[in-house]
Order: sequence, then structure tokens, then C-alpha cells
Amino acid sequence: MGGGVAAHLYALVAASRWGASNIDVTMVDPAEHAPDRNLCVWGAPIPMLEDAVIAEWRTLRFGYSNATIVRDLTHVSYRHYSAQSIRRVVDRTIDVHRIIARSDAPEPTSDVSLDSRPNAAFHRPATISLVQHFHGWHIRTAGSVFDPHVMTMMDFRTDQRNGVCFVYVLPYSENEALVECTVFSAHEWDIADYERHLVTYIADVLKCDSYDVLSTETGAIPMCDAIPVRERGHRWLAIGSAAGLTKPTTGYTVARCIRDAEEMIDGYRATGEWSVPPRAHRRFDLYDRLLLRIIRDEPQHVSHILWTLFERNPVEVILRFLDEQTTLREEIRLFWSLPWNPFLRALFRR
Repeated sequence: MGGGVAAHLYALVAASRWGASNIDVTMVDPAEHAPDRNLCVWGAPIPMLEDAVIAEWRTLRFGYSNATIVRDLTHVSYRHYSAQSIRRVVDRTIDVHRIIARSDAPEPTSDVSLDSRPNAAFHRPATISLVQHFHGWHIRTAGSVFDPHVMTMMDFRTDQRNGVCFVYVLPYSENEALVECTVFSAHEWDIADYERHLVTYIADVLKCDSYDVLSTETGAIPMCDAIPVRERGHRWLAIGSAAGLTKPTTGYTVARCIRDAEEMIDGYRATGEWSVPPRAHRRFDLYDRLLLRIIRDEPQHVSHILWTLFERNPVEVILRFLDEQTTLREEIRLFWSLPWNPFLRALFRR
């Protein structure tokens, strides 16, 4: 129920576990095609998504004030997909029965129904509600501007007065890239506000004054601490963002969906029952809530906190931490490297 990215990822995991010819997948969605959007994942290669990769990088850049740092990835890479590139892989792999309709309840003959529609029931309602919102340009420059081997993950060398703001750059060649303005704040901006930041960044940081905008991307991702109810009925489970699988402080979802699907299917194969996999350790929930409080109440500190995190720590440990795959000892070392006062204040603030 819902034919977006999450549905296609769960279908691919099922095909990888059972074989595409041994599963029967129906997707019910009001639209024939979901909007295309860019998706990024770090980590080891994902074999079932290999043909969906648009670009891949092993070097990341970060910017703050008048400085930049560049970090190489040794054991992992940063990969770029799109909603449509993933769907094309599914269509080549699985014979999906697509129904264009709205549905409020699963088909009674289904073995399991996975639902990516927004949830209205929560184990814990949101106490913090922010938005990660963004607007980007896919540009082509007149001359060589980009290093196609280095993607810019966070560049805070932009105006911070109206929320935590950074630019990231996905270079496809020396003269073509996606340049995106991303903001953490309570409310989305007008398009003109993002575009002012983009114009300034391209001119002042990229030192580029001649380029064409090939396409644009605009979106918003909730940043909240709600925990939704995933069990919507017998063999009827929420998936994707509706299941709370979007990381509140980063917006990354794809890798979490894949792990969730693997655990869900492995659990079924072991027990014969469809059930929700356990959440990550509750300490990761605490980390997210602390950072969300800082973004809400002391946004002026956030860029320095994130810059310090990447400046003082191995980048692959940070990426595993953001993916909730680190040990407590590693997390203590990470937090030890950061300015404590904002976190201490957030710990006692609601």
C-alpha cells in the first residue's frame, strides 16, 4: 500500500531472499509514478541496487568558516540513487502487479501487507517538530569547476541567520553537479530564499559565474521524535517513513529500510510470523532528541558542533554512528570530542 521508494526496496529484499519468481508483489498507489527524487547512501556496496547507482564517491568534503577538510573513505563509499533508478531495477527484476487506486485496508488474501502511508497512531507523539527542507539546482558550468571524485557533504560557508543551513554538492563531472541548499528549521522557506543562498554559494565558494540550471529539486523531510505504531493489523505493518525509519537528525532512510526488510523477512522465515523488527538501542533515540533540541533552541551552535565532529573523528566511525551501528565506547569517544555545554543544556530541557 503505497508505491514509493520504501515499497520497492522491500520488494527487492524479498526477491533477494526468496528469488523473484517465488514472490507475488502487488503495489497499490493513487498515482502511476511517484515523484522522482535523489537518494544517497553510505556504506558497503548493496548488490541488489548496483544497477541503480547514478554516481559514487570515496572522498567527502566539509566546509566551515574559512576552512575545509577532506576525508577519504577506505572501506565504504557514498552512493547516489534516485527513486526512478530504483524503480527501474525493480521493474527489470520483479513482475510487480501495479494497481492505480486508493486503499484503506489490505487484501484479505495477502500473506503480508506493507503500508507506507502516513501514520496517525503513535507510541510516542512528537515533542519536537522541525523540518529538513531543501532546494537544489542541477547545473552545468561553462568551465571546469568540480572535482568529480569529491562530494561536498556539508558546507556551512553560507548564511546561518534563518536556521541551520548548509550546501551539499554531488559532482557528476568537472562541469556538472547537483548543488543543493539544505536547512534545519521550524518552517520551510520561499524558493527565492534558497536560490539567494545558491547564487551566493556558487559565486563566492565555487567561484563560478557562468552556468545553466538543467533541473531543480525541492523537498521537505520531517525532523521529529515521534515513534509511530507500526502494527496496523494482523500481518499489516508500516514501512518506510511511516514506520519511523527516517533518521530524525539526518533524513536518511534507504539503508534503514533495507535493514528493516531483511530483519522482518528473516524473522518470518525463523518463526512463521510477520512482526516488526526491534528498534535500535534507546540511546540513539536520546542522541537524536538532544540534537533536535539544540537545533530548535540553540541553532547558532549546530554548525560548529557538526564541523567539530568531522574535524576530530574518523569519518567512517561518524557515518556508522549516524547509521546507528557504533558501539557505546565509540560513541563516548565521539561525544568527548564535542563541545559539551549545548548537550548538557539540552539534556535538562524539554
